[in-house]
Amino acid sequence: MPTHVRNVALVGHSGAGKTTLLEALLVHAGAVARAGRVVDGTTVSVSDEVEHPRQRSVALSGAANAHAGVPLHLLAPPGGPDFAGELRAGLRAADAVLFVVPAVGGLDAATAALWAECEAVGLPRAVVVTQLDRPRADFDEAVALCQRVLDDAVLPLHLPMHDDDGTVAGLIDLLREKVVDHSTGERVERDAESEHRTLIASLRAELVEAVIGESEDETLLDRYLDGEELDPAMLLADLETAVARGHFHPALAVAPLAGVGVRELLDLLAAGFPSPLEHPCPPVTRPDGSPAAPLTGDPDGPLVAEIVKTATDPYLGRLSYVRVFSGTLRPDTAVHVSGHHLPGHDHDSAGRVGALSSPLGAELRPVASSPAGNVCVVTKLTAAETGDTLSSPQDPLLMAPWSLPAPQLPIAVEVASRTDEERLASALARLVAEDPTLRLERPAETGQQLVWTVGPGHAEVLLERLRGRHALTVETPAVLVARRETLAGPATATGRLVKQSGGHGQYAVVVLDVAPG
Repeated sequence: MPTHVRNVALVGHSGAGKTTLLEALLVHAGAVARAGRVVDGTTVSVSDEVEHPRQRSVALSGAANAHAGVPLHLLAPPGGPDFAGELRAGLRAADAVLFVVPAVGGLDAATAALWAECEAVGLPRAVVVTQLDRPRADFDEAVALCQRVLDDAVLPLHLPMHDDDGTVAGLIDLLREKVVDHSTGERVERDAESEHRTLIASLRAELVEAVIGESEDETLLDRYLDGEELDPAMLLADLETAVARGHFHPALAVAPLAGVGVRELLDLLAAGFPSPLEHPCPPVTRPDGSPAAPLTGDPDGPLVAEIVKTATDPYLGRLSYVRVFSGTLRPDTAVHVSGHHLPGHDHDSAGRVGALSSPLGAELRPVASSPAGNVCVVTKLTAAETGDTLSSPQDPLLMAPWSLPAPQLPIAVEVASRTDEERLASALARLVAEDPTLRLERPAETGQQLVWTVGPGHAEVLLERLRGRHALTVETPAVLVARRETLAGPATATGRLVKQSGGHGQYAVVVLDVAPG
């Protein structure tokens, strides 16, 4: 059921610690046996063929797991600004967002802009402060910065505890008034000592009032104002409501390498984050633009799913990463394919779903079906592209598109041998099908094959895929600019012709008036 699923995107600038955090979450949830390392290229989220040498992600990846019986789909888009298209796709598939903020280094402008973008559409958000074991790490300052730059409703759920040498030794749980001690290498939970109670009291009141206020639980508010001791389980239920409303943002302290705060974050994702039913589905229309009934996220409703990512596997062929918003997607069934990004016959046609899988990075685990609220991988959808809608052939529907950054940087590409020109055209068509932020152009004046990209990093990845995946010898000559001249303003000129060569001769006066038109 959609109420038992959580779809969460981990976002933040490059180097914030998203990949390390994801590895720790997957290990603690039992999805992987041991955490991979970014420097070794062994992490789950670094699975693209051009990502390993870069030691950072350039494409959206998904990691399905479960905690406390709740399925978790963790989506890891890249943090670089040149890959904003992958980020937008990850946000489309998510029902909530974790902003990963380092305890050293602060926030960048892109993170603040992304927060505002999520706020504009009411997407629930929380903050995870990482890298707590780094020199000069300051959790309190990181939270204060988030309150100043992002939203003053960012409030800490936990406080980190440190040993004398600065090592993260555990957490203080403000909501439950507990201490979680990791100083012995094992997780030990106990009641807060007197030395911590003053600190807890100074912060807990604001936290509890914010949770109850944003959840609009008047009954619990009356009990709190009457001085009654509130059960933490009741507060957690209100916390989930407050987060789902998008106006309260819990901040958590996590030291992934030490394992501190990892279980607490998983607990929050499973019990305190909204389900797909609490996040409205994107609007839909008929393929001809006529209105259609809004989606409710019902697994028994009309089938509507959207392709948020397209990849190519050397053995399985095209892989379509799909978020199911309504109905249930089943293997070996006919679907209608509709799309916005590119006009053509394959954007309003029939298709057939192949095998379904649950992604864990590059690993695909077969599933029997994918009901509303889930993210899955579909094989053999050869006519479908990123951004396309899958629906029932008997009831075709089209989802409104998500916003994509406009490509700003053109590069010219050509192959060393004319015999490879056809292969280049085919390779570019495949890459554009995977990434709608790429745009092809061949100006008539220059005849060059141009590929418009979002930025230099985006262009580098494109070239690496052409040279690696498609085994093409590609050159990048300078982009030629077709020079054109026009009149700057109106002008008048007079010319005379006098030709006398015997006889009557020739005489003419020409008055020429020109103006920009």
